[in-house]
Amino acid sequence: MASASLCQTMTVSNDYPRQAGLNQVIAFTTTVAGSCTSDGEDYFAVRVDWVDNATNTVLTSNSTPIGYNANNFSVTVKNFAVSPSANQLWSLEANTYLIEAGSVSGKYLLNATIVTIQIGSNPLPEFRTDPILILSIALMSIALVSGCEFLESKVKHRTRTRNQHEVR
Repeated sequence: MASASLCQTMTVSNDYPRQAGLNQVIAFTTTVAGSCTSDGEDYFAVRVDWVDNATNTVLTSNSTPIGYNANNFSVTVKNFAVSPSANQLWSLEANTYLIEAGSVSGKYLLNATIVTIQIGSNPLPEFRTDPILILSIALMSIALVSGCEFLESKVKHRTRTRNQHEVR
């Protein structure tokens, strides 16, 4: 959060897709609203960095100006990044900063949020089995079905024979 003496209220919200395709351009929208002490001398902006947690690499960084008056503001920062080329759960961190040009510190971390995006389809579990076992189960299933069909034909034949005897 920004310095208590600088900003009294601050809200940060991130909008992003929960699922995306492989190598797809993804849009991230961060909205920041707040009220900061501003005398009109320093210039304010909001910067958002999206970081890939696996590589700790900044994928995209963008800023939107607030201006010289940051007493009451609401700004939206748009970022874009390309999703990975493999099916995976992609872990990202959105770091949102308030930039005050002309101040001693200059940059205040407002919010750090970790999000995950499913890239590609959900992976199916792999079942590793012995091919001989699968073949054995298949053959037993065929034998069982054939046996049932044989029994069914015998029952039908007996029923027909019994009905013919009763008719005589």
